[in-house]
Amino acid sequence: MTRSLTFLALAALASLPARAQEDEPRLIHVGAMVGPALPRPLDGEVFVKLMDLVQLGFSYSDFPNFIASPFLSAIDAKNGSSTRLDDFSAYEADLRVFPFRGAFFTGASIGHQSLKGASTVQTAVGPRTGTADVQTIYLTPRVGALWTWSSGFLLGIDGGVQLKLSSTQTVNIPPDADAADPNLRKNINNFVNAGTSYPLPSFHFRIGWQY
Repeated sequence: MTRSLTFLALAALASLPARAQEDEPRLIHVGAMVGPALPRPLDGEVFVKLMDLVQLGFSYSDFPNFIASPFLSAIDAKNGSSTRLDDFSAYEADLRVFPFRGAFFTGASIGHQSLKGASTVQTAVGPRTGTADVQTIYLTPRVGALWTWSSGFLLGIDGGVQLKLSSTQTVNIPPDADAADPNLRKNINNFVNAGTSYPLPSFHFRIGWQY
């Protein structure tokens, strides 16, 4: 009987470190988040979180061309011609720091944005099309909150300002287009202005999951 009690006591003691280890918080989490955003409405991110203190992520955002009409009207790029949005997307490397190891965070991201569009006017000798391609490197400081449940479910919100670091512009307008319809150059110039005018507001609402 004594030997049985001793064996059970030793077994119980041996199990304590294992249980304590299971109760310890994970040092590394991986996860993903999606949600609406500004200035590009569709946004998704994958991330790694270290010790509930630092989070590193990679995100991609896009403005689908099938909902581009309000955007083209907002930048005044639909003057007397057929105008299309070919690309308005960006990818970012994200850093978040949770100073209190809670929901609140501060951080920043560095990203690359691509804005491409085209405008076509009808002339006596046929259609003439101008194109604009604006590539921008930008920095976005931000603050926000990211709540995490024990199930792994995430809910987050943040705001910041997108600041331009550098940009390149490629514009192609047929030489006879101005005489036919000056709206073509106006639309293309408005595309370029939309891609180079900073600062821009940055906002995200995200849901996701982490393991």
